[in-house]
Amino acid sequence: MTEKKYIAGPGYRLYKRYVRFMNEKLMYRHIYYLGKENLPALGEPCMIVSCHQNCANDPLNMLLGLENESHPYIIARGNVFSWHPLITKFFLWLGMLPAFRLNYDGQESLGKNEETIRISGGKMIEGNRLVMYPEGTHQNKHWLGEFSFGYTRLAFQTAEKDNFQHDIQIVPSAHHYADYFELQTDVLIRFGTPVSLAPYYESYKTKPRTAQREVNKLIRGQIESMMLDIRDLEHYEEIEWLRNSEFANRFCLTMGKNPDYLPDKLDSDKILCEKIQSTDEFWDEIRNIHREEENLGIRDTDIAAATGWTLTILNMLVQVLLLPLWIVSLYPNIFHYNIHRPFMKTDRMFTNSWRFIIPVVVGVPFFFILTVLVCGLAWGWWWQSAVWMFLATYPLALFAFYYWKWLKHTRQSLKILCHKDRIDSLKARRENIFENIMNKIQ
Repeated sequence: MTEKKYIAGPGYRLYKRYVRFMNEKLMYRHIYYLGKENLPALGEPCMIVSCHQNCANDPLNMLLGLENESHPYIIARGNVFSWHPLITKFFLWLGMLPAFRLNYDGQESLGKNEETIRISGGKMIEGNRLVMYPEGTHQNKHWLGEFSFGYTRLAFQTAEKDNFQHDIQIVPSAHHYADYFELQTDVLIRFGTPVSLAPYYESYKTKPRTAQREVNKLIRGQIESMMLDIRDLEHYEEIEWLRNSEFANRFCLTMGKNPDYLPDKLDSDKILCEKIQSTDEFWDEIRNIHREEENLGIRDTDIAAATGWTLTILNMLVQVLLLPLWIVSLYPNIFHYNIHRPFMKTDRMFTNSWRFIIPVVVGVPFFFILTVLVCGLAWGWWWQSAVWMFLATYPLALFAFYYWKWLKHTRQSLKILCHKDRIDSLKARRENIFENIMNKIQ
């Protein structure tokens, strides 16, 4: 019986289930995987190529969305493999392979990439899925950066070393986040139509660069069509404000789509952004309204969601009653939810990566063991504390987050109620700009 080297071991599969639970239940509200039927059968040589929108969350969402028994591999930034030997071993066990780049790692490190190409190519021929991000780094906006041909070179070189016996397929993919920085929001991963390399093998033998360009054009074109690609970077902030405003939800409804369903919202936002980028007369007023909201310390959607005095006061009374439970829920969640803050100064796009990786890899196991040990040593409640800690982790983590979110919502409602005159004026200006935009783009 032929050994299926692409099948993950039991330890990997068990750990993957744990990480998937944390990702799908605590990190996000909904994760949508669309087009998974486009993926080649498990065991066939396959490379998945995606846009890079949100640091470590991109590969995590990708890997967790694939079959649990599969052991995919991903090309990651080479500098993260220099943190500590134990961390390096852990990354390699997960299936991460280093890619060294001139801008980050220096000229002398580039020779190490040949070993990564050899290993990753071999894994792909064995049937493991290989995930690559040809932009080379994550973006900080909803747009698609320039592609390096490293992924096409790796794919064709792997086929060449295999004497072109296997048809390597490249599957384009795209990520889209409802919010880069918030927890319990939605994320979408969409898989496009695979591009087979077999029809390009003969061309590659004589004109390798031409074959790579043709394949890259097909892959990039599909990714552009699946994602939100805002090209007007000069007015990016204004477009983002409009896309996240109450107007965008109304526009989505006029398109016959559901703004609470992220795939529908993405389709609507793509149409809206395409239309709004062809106009010029609204930017100044949108910018002024945005600044006014920032001065008030509110977001546009807070205005529509604000409650009146009666409900706001009732919310405050219930919050006081639930305050003791919230205080209890802060252990150890206050650490998990705020671990990202020391790293915000270097790159804000790592916010949710730190929020997820450190708690899942270190925080949850550490605090679980700590609680069991303390309760066991103090009262002898070894197994009881373990059971209660296990049962309470998920509901208390959600309660800690949603109570805090509820407090913020109440605070925003109070601001809006206490600045009624300014809010009424702002509402009128918003409605006017919304109406003018709708008339212009219809």
